[in-house]
Amino acid sequence: MGVDITGLNPVINSERPAHIDHSVASEAEKESYWEAWSKYREENPGEYFSSNWWGWRPIHAICDVVQQKYKLRINTSRWGENSGGGLRNPEMCNKLADCIEDYINSELSQHLKEDDDIIYLNLGCWVTTDGRFVGKETEDILNEKYPFGTVLHASVVMEDGLIMQTSHSTSYGRIKEWITFLKNCGGFEIY
Repeated sequence: MGVDITGLNPVINSERPAHIDHSVASEAEKESYWEAWSKYREENPGEYFSSNWWGWRPIHAICDVVQQKYKLRINTSRWGENSGGGLRNPEMCNKLADCIEDYINSELSQHLKEDDDIIYLNLGCWVTTDGRFVGKETEDILNEKYPFGTVLHASVVMEDGLIMQTSHSTSYGRIKEWITFLKNCGGFEIY
């Protein structure tokens, strides 16, 4: 389960590919359809944005920080659930996008340079680099050293040499996709 965010009045730059009946389509037809669908998504970035919860929560947190820092007066309280929350004002979507860009350039630019640079947000849950959740004792040690809400820009190396990460993280590339979505969505809803 994840976050599905739909643009309310997206900028549409190309035609949606015609649906095919996958139960009777050949492999070549299916492959062609999915290539066309991928191209459509790239050309129409304001129509849809999705994420798993692990990646969405840091994006949501950046929006919270930005809306407070720049006094945008955006209510993001329902952005952490699939209940139709969102931002219906296109001008505020553009303003939020501009403020996120400014915030990254002024506050995070030394850590977020390449699309695959990661920002980690501690929400109390930690994993090893291969995705295994850590035990309560290790989690308590990490949460004491890096309290709830701490933003990290790298993994944490434990005394025994194990490498740990918060379970909530996103890449700079995904943040840039979110900014592009905001600039092209015409307002959005989260379901």
